[in-house]
This record gives sequence, structure tokens and C-alpha cells, in this order.
Amino acid sequence: MHQWTFKVLPDLPEPPTWLIDRIDRAYRPGTERYSPDSREYLSIRRSTDWRKQSYDWIQPMASNGNVRHYFDEESLAWVRENISDEFQLTNSGVMFFDEPQLPHTDVTRDFVLLYNIQSGGPQSKLCFWREEGQSLVRERMVAVERGPNLKLVDSVYGPFNNWYIVNAKIIHSVEGVSGLRLNLQVSFDVEIPALFRNKYF
Repeated sequence: MHQWTFKVLPDLPEPPTWLIDRIDRAYRPGTERYSPDSREYLSIRRSTDWRKQSYDWIQPMASNGNVRHYFDEESLAWVRENISDEFQLTNSGVMFFDEPQLPHTDVTRDFVLLYNIQSGGPQSKLCFWREEGQSLVRERMVAVERGPNLKLVDSVYGPFNNWYIVNAKIIHSVEGVSGLRLNLQVSFDVEIPALFRNKYF
């Protein structure tokens, strides 16, 4: 089951217009406000920094300034009612990809359900990699420099107008980004909800 890279889940409902319209695409808090112990903001520099805190904004990786904003209560209620009620409440929200990121595995989750609002440009692709001499599925918080040591195993442009789930324990990156990549993210710690497993896997 864990050897897949991503799967499109076409039967899940699209997010409502009001949820997308309330996203402030310009605002980011100043980086000096991030701290592993902050009640409002959390910056993850080491795996031990992630203690499943509640937060407003999170900077998931030390290697870039990309940030994720926590869903508000109304958006969380919509996710519970229409997507699943089995997800990480304090680790789901809107992700703003403003900067290039290294190929990596995620720090705070093993699987993530995504919905792209903006793709990052016409050449952007979500890519999955295998590092030479390593297994495809890795531990959390791996970051690898680009180079011949990485072999592309899968890629996708978009997907658009569909939720899709990503195996975040496989090294992945978004390549060819020329603008903001913005997506909704519903995080799952170590298990995919049974409803999804039974239907899509």
C-alpha cells in the first residue's frame, strides 16, 4: 500500500467558493515571529520542534520560507462534514509556496490530501524521487540536494479541480515553479482514513 506516490480522489466534493475567497493570498507574518515554542507561529528546524502544537501559521521546513496557515473553524467544519473527520486538526490548512524547496519528505505527517487553487505556473510539476542506494519510502524530515543521486519515479502537472492524496514519506518536490503555488492541505499523521483506504486503494 505504501509504495504509491499519489492518487486522485475524484469523488470528493470541491471546496466551496467562500472557503477559497477568504484566503488572503498576500499576507505572511514576519519570519522573526516564528519560534518552535510560539503559541501563534511555529518554525520547524529540527524534528523535535514539532510537538503537534496548535498554531495560526507554521513554517514546515528550515530550508525555505514557505508557510501554511491553519484552517479557521468554519473551514474545519466543512472538511469534517464533506471530506473526513479523521485528520490532524492542528496541522491542516492553506499552504503558500513562495520559494523553491528541496526534494524532501514531510516533517509533520505521512500522508496529505491536497487541493490546488493555484499551480505555481504552467511548467510546475509535483515530482517524486528515489535517492540512489535508498528505499523509496523514507523516514520523516529528509531533505536532499538536486542532482544525479535522485531518480524521478513519478510526476504530475496539477492535478486540477480534484483532491489528491500524496504519500509524503516518498521524497517529493514541486519543480518548474514560476509563481505562487497555493493549495488546501488536510494532513494525516500515520494512517489514511478507512473510508479512503477502502474506496481508493
